[in-house]
Amino acid sequence: MTTAPVLERFSVLHASDVDAFRASVSKVLTPHRLTPHRSQGVVTTDVAVAPLGSVSLIYGQHRGAELDVALTEQVDYYDVNLSWGGRNRISVGDEEIEVDERTAGILSPSMPVTMRLSAEYRQLHVRIERPAMEQRLEELLGRPVTAPLVFRPAMDLRTPAAASWARAVALLVDDLGSGDGMAGWTLGENPWSAFLVHGLLLAQPHTYSDQLMDRRAGAHRPAPVKRAMELIDADPGSDLSLERLARYAGVSPRSLQRHFHDHVGISPREYVQRTRLARARDDLSAASPGTGPTVAEVAFRWGFSHVPRFAAAYRRRFGESPSATLRAR
Repeated sequence: MTTAPVLERFSVLHASDVDAFRASVSKVLTPHRLTPHRSQGVVTTDVAVAPLGSVSLIYGQHRGAELDVALTEQVDYYDVNLSWGGRNRISVGDEEIEVDERTAGILSPSMPVTMRLSAEYRQLHVRIERPAMEQRLEELLGRPVTAPLVFRPAMDLRTPAAASWARAVALLVDDLGSGDGMAGWTLGENPWSAFLVHGLLLAQPHTYSDQLMDRRAGAHRPAPVKRAMELIDADPGSDLSLERLARYAGVSPRSLQRHFHDHVGISPREYVQRTRLARARDDLSAASPGTGPTVAEVAFRWGFSHVPRFAAAYRRRFGESPSATLRAR
């Protein structure tokens, strides 16, 4: 990233005061504790804030010490953390994310978070308000959203869609710097805000990604695929071997695999696993720890015979362990 001043027109703080830095950032993000670590002398800080309706850009920069950050309240918005120079190690539950030029970190509402910022760190937060994110998701799905929308916390900026989204953010920063681009739009919702919200829902995996994919592709799927998916959705915990699915769909196993690859983008086996994982997550989210079903009982209910493998697949899919989902409930 460039070392030129970032959002200079929107500067709200330039100080040699860690407490002032913490207070300034807490006003626009979540209140937190900020502890200098391995100080190298005077710590200098800068903060800039650019509001764009349902999206805000918050730029923070410090030099002179590593900083430990512990949120004292839960996040109630979506926060994409992009490194403009240096590193930020984010701990989200049991997962650690190294935010740098290749990886962004995404905080979803109610996530428990701690951070360690490198001694010279420049970070851009893209704050997106929860109602705007959920409203856009509902428009894309064509129905109300009832369960939490949770993004995968680590965003790989080397993937094409994520890279495009990050480039759009950088272009917006440049646009704000000039003062006469689309960022100055004042009639209705800022077009940049709508673009970034929509783009993030498509670029980064989250708990509704499968449903978005199904809605986009469903109208063009051949009948055998639809029949197989109906069987899977009706009873995902049953025996759903490729042979059984193919017989039900009325095609050969090889043809069914080819149809799924061409029209769903994944194999029948992976679609079965994703469906089972989604049902398991629904059960864990609704369960009461101590009185409801255990993780093992939920795994067996939905066709997983090996609990450790279920837990590993669940973590890859949702970014947290099954027990973490149960504890959160």
